[in-house]
This record gives sequence, C-alpha cells and structure tokens, in this order.
Amino acid sequence: MPHTLGLGPEVWRVLSKCHDARNLGEYEGMLEVDSRLVTDLIDACKHVAGKLGELPPPKQA
Repeated sequence: MPHTLGLGPEVWRVLSKCHDARNLGEYEGMLEVDSRLVTDLIDACKHVAGKLGELPPPKQA
C-alpha cells in the first residue's frame, strides 16, 4: 500500500505506532494513548482516505 498510495514514511510510522499500541493494550493490558498520537492518527487516516479516493475502481472479475 505505501507504493500504491505514494504516501511518505511519516504516515506509515504513525499507523504502525498505533497498531503497536493497540497490540500492547489487547495482549498485555498496557494501553497508554496521548492526545498527540490520536491527532496524528486522524491526520494519517485522512491522508490515506484521500489517496484511496483518487484510485480508480477495481476491475470486475
């Protein structure tokens, strides 16, 4: 997906960090999320959604 959408590593780093935080909460009961991380996640999701919206529809099988 990084190559398909052409987004920089800063977007993928945020998504990865949030995924790791989620895993810690789910599997180890340690969930610490600050407002900055939530803000960064929302921004990253907006970037991904914008790029997904620019893609052509998938071909029908």
